[in-house]
Amino acid sequence: CIIEESGEHIVAGAGELHLEICLKDLEEDHACIPIKVSDPVVSYRETVSEESDIMCLSKSPNKHNRIFLKARPMPDGLAEDIDKGEVTPRQEFKARARYLNEKYDYDVNEARKIWCFGPEGTGPNLLMDCTKGVQYLNEIKDSCIAGFQWATKEGVVA
Repeated sequence: CIIEESGEHIVAGAGELHLEICLKDLEEDHACIPIKVSDPVVSYRETVSEESDIMCLSKSPNKHNRIFLKARPMPDGLAEDIDKGEVTPRQEFKARARYLNEKYDYDVNEARKIWCFGPEGTGPNLLMDCTKGVQYLNEIKDSCIAGFQWATKEGVVA
């Protein structure tokens, strides 16, 4: 169950029948009050299947700043390790980098520069800083993270 900012509770299930049973149990056995239910919504899950051959460019409104991004898939098994808690944002970054290097052949220096996990700061998507010699990067870091969190939460199709 996820509680949205609006106070709405979102209940996820394996299918419509599963949700009906869960909501019936909740309404009759636990809450003992009527529950207002909206129509079910299918949550689409997207993935990056291969490295992008196009470098994405975005410019600031004043055209003085540019950011280039590229999407690439994570190695097989890494998303599962993140879901299982083997790799987390709370890990000491050197230990996490060593783990990613040993198990997934990540470059240690790049693995140390994971900015965040998404969505919600814990999901199985990574935003990594792969820049070299860029000044004032910390000034845009929060904005990049916010955009990444939004994109991983909402997705292209959603």
